[in-house]
Amino acid sequence: MLRRLAAACRIISLCVAVAFAAKSGVGDLDRGDTKLLISECKLHALLRNQCAYVLATAFHETGGRMMPVRETFATSDNQAIARLDSAWAKGKLPWVSSPYWRQGWFGRGYSQLTHENNYRTVSIKLGIDLVSFPAKALIPEIAAKVLVMGLKEGWFTGKKLSDYINLRATNFIDARQVINGMDCADKIAAYAVAYAAALEQDGYGVTGVEAKVGAP
Repeated sequence: MLRRLAAACRIISLCVAVAFAAKSGVGDLDRGDTKLLISECKLHALLRNQCAYVLATAFHETGGRMMPVRETFATSDNQAIARLDSAWAKGKLPWVSSPYWRQGWFGRGYSQLTHENNYRTVSIKLGIDLVSFPAKALIPEIAAKVLVMGLKEGWFTGKKLSDYINLRATNFIDARQVINGMDCADKIAAYAVAYAAALEQDGYGVTGVEAKVGAP
């Protein structure tokens, strides 16, 4: 009984979040580089709900801009490094064991690619040297491949988009584990629901299931 009640409360909360999300531009398929990301999703044969989660992730990671950004939303590499150094010095990054940003491997793109090992992995996957030239991760066409292929193939955490979103069910909440644990999972799930509706109205593919939230 308690489990059902908790699930019901979560769904109600998510519905409220979807309503608020719509006011912030979520679901707008003309915002920023959204069309580019949709084209990349189609190129890699993503299901509609998988594409919705890609867009939701991009919306969250770019602060709604739907364009590649630097970590801290800095306007230059030096500014990004300075902001991260300042946060580090003030103890605001307790989860960070070493300053990964000082060599230029701070977050970039639609997915906030960080750390040398991740830049190296993506470089191998795409055949593009992002280790020596990390700024290339800000090029929209490259950033789109990083986000879409990374989520589809499990580059970031070993978890794949299809582990949570497939033809049998859609789990927009736990899908956050594909990129970053469960950080802001409910919020991004609400974004995904809004994008799924917009994509369906726009005629993007067929998933075979209704958009659901929570565990399948």
